[in-house]
Amino acid sequence: MELRDFFTIFIVHKKIFWGIIAIFIICGTIIYFVQGQTYKTSLTLNITRDAAPERDEYAYDSFYRLQADERFADTVVRWTQSPHIVKDVFGNVKSSSFLNKNKFNSKRLSSQVVEVTFITSTEKQANSIAKKLIIKLNQESQKLNEQQKQNNWFIILSSEPVISNNKASLLFLLSLSGFIGFFIAFWTVMIIHYVKGSEVK
Repeated sequence: MELRDFFTIFIVHKKIFWGIIAIFIICGTIIYFVQGQTYKTSLTLNITRDAAPERDEYAYDSFYRLQADERFADTVVRWTQSPHIVKDVFGNVKSSSFLNKNKFNSKRLSSQVVEVTFITSTEKQANSIAKKLIIKLNQESQKLNEQQKQNNWFIILSSEPVISNNKASLLFLLSLSGFIGFFIAFWTVMIIHYVKGSEVK
């Protein structure tokens, strides 16, 4: 089949081809106006100590201190992914679907730095949740230290939350829906041409 044969096929079925693309673009436009406003918040947590280490400890035991910091940072990551932490920070949870939508995505960036991101519907809510999270994490940290009773225990500090608009742009949705529509329309036309050609035979 030559290239002009392909053009002929799509010219014959142009109404179907462009109709499918138009439907997907319309759906993308509807999604843009229907989607709710959301905000993505990024929070940087710094794992530090509530007292300066002794000089000898820093000089001869720094490797083990670094390992301890890394392990505690991993613990903080696990805390932010715990359902009971999410419930306490986000508020009343009425269904399990809430936990799937409202949750913390966290990862350890270094031995003492953890990044936490989450989605909210308002900027005010984002700031409130960020403050509640820090308080809750430090409460969990102090619980661990109740039996340890160490003077040089962990404290979790936070940077100012970085809040950005999480709503998908109209251009992005139109581009995505147009691409998907073109793909579906192309193969729909090819299948229709194949079926009609088989019927003729």
